[in-house]
Amino acid sequence: MAFVYKRGNIYYVGYRTTVLDENGKKVRKQISEPVSPDKQAAAEYAAKKTLNEYANKKKLLKRDIPIQTFYEEYQKNYSSKNKRERTLHRDNLIWETFKRVCPEVVVTEQFDDTALNNYMHRRIANGKMNGEKLKKASVNREIGMLKNLARWGYKNRYLSANYYDLVDKYPETDSQKKRPFTDEEIQKIIDNTRYPQLEAHILSIWHGMRAGEICPLECSDFIWSNNPKTEKDYIKIRNKPHLNTLVKTKQSERDVPIHPFWRNHLKKIWEQARKKSNFFLLTYEGNSLSPGGLSSYTRKLFKKLKFTPKEVSFHSGRHTYATRIKDGGGSINVASKSLGHSNTRITEEVYTDFKPHEHFNVVDYIKINVKKPK
Repeated sequence: MAFVYKRGNIYYVGYRTTVLDENGKKVRKQISEPVSPDKQAAAEYAAKKTLNEYANKKKLLKRDIPIQTFYEEYQKNYSSKNKRERTLHRDNLIWETFKRVCPEVVVTEQFDDTALNNYMHRRIANGKMNGEKLKKASVNREIGMLKNLARWGYKNRYLSANYYDLVDKYPETDSQKKRPFTDEEIQKIIDNTRYPQLEAHILSIWHGMRAGEICPLECSDFIWSNNPKTEKDYIKIRNKPHLNTLVKTKQSERDVPIHPFWRNHLKKIWEQARKKSNFFLLTYEGNSLSPGGLSSYTRKLFKKLKFTPKEVSFHSGRHTYATRIKDGGGSINVASKSLGHSNTRITEEVYTDFKPHEHFNVVDYIKINVKKPK
């Protein structure tokens, strides 16, 4: 039970809560928070703390939580442990935008499907980004983050309902699925690109790696075999706490085999890079290549090569990788694991380029030794 006491001119609220100690065990700890010079306000705050502590014990709904406190708890207990620094920064920007667009939402009880739908329509009606009208696909990404927040809030008893399935994304999105590169386009990329962007494209098209996985690559991530004819060379993709970078999902931690066609080229680059720095891809200034810089360079390159920007991007390399695996006879499970997807549905729906009526050809693979009836 929380209690109020005065120290100087400020009223404090003291209460006990359960925390994890340095050994990971649950222990009870005394907490004191300065609240207000007003005794009534401190008493109301203490009453809320007592109510929420009781709710935790009885697994009841936590009520009247300030919306900012709710988001900070989400960030502390979920986002900071499961998301990359870049994604955390983007989530914070989305949250600040939500508070500006929906100022009427001040406590968790008001954070419901109505508020999320209001945000979506207000954002698309009035939103702008970099002086241009906001894309509906960008609003969908923002809605996705807020829906994840609502799902976490329901799981942890901040919200009475899970609004994830109650709120649809914007139905008339103007985003366009990127297609794989053709052989002619790949040849143009190779002929018109130099280190380090060329190697980044090689790792995307022939190895299916994301830009966020390619740029922080270190020379120590490459494992070269003594006998490439019998053993596989591969690249380790892992979380890197020393660089403050995390992989996108848990399934993204994987070993990517190095394509034999590019083995000697990549090893030569690797031998040169490790003499200068531990990073595999370096800019002319000696810094590691950044995803933003890589994307900017790629857009300019594709404009020069007269590629259609709505059809292809740097990420099209992963689409190409998945499609070529499928065309070569590889299973969707193989492609999904190699790409680091959490499930095969993502690989099927987004990353493979199925041709019209291609499913008709499945009968060609069914071979059973029986005789036709007379």
